[in-house]
Amino acid sequence: MEKPGKKELMQQIVAYVGPAEAIRLVSDAYSAEVLATRIGRIEEGSQNFIKQARPPLDLMQLALERVLTICELTK
Repeated sequence: MEKPGKKELMQQIVAYVGPAEAIRLVSDAYSAEVLATRIGRIEEGSQNFIKQARPPLDLMQLALERVLTICELTK
């Protein structure tokens, strides 16, 4: 089964909380994903880890999935 795209995830979130709140929640979640990623890279660099090639993360997709998971808890 294919994962839903960003647009579909956002539509589901909007159905739960409305458009304005959906934008705020996803923006906050996106900011948290960016911070977590940056902090992880800083910690790795300070501990002299050799950086391995990693696929780039789609932080917006992660943020949308995180918010939708929380919204689904209200069912």
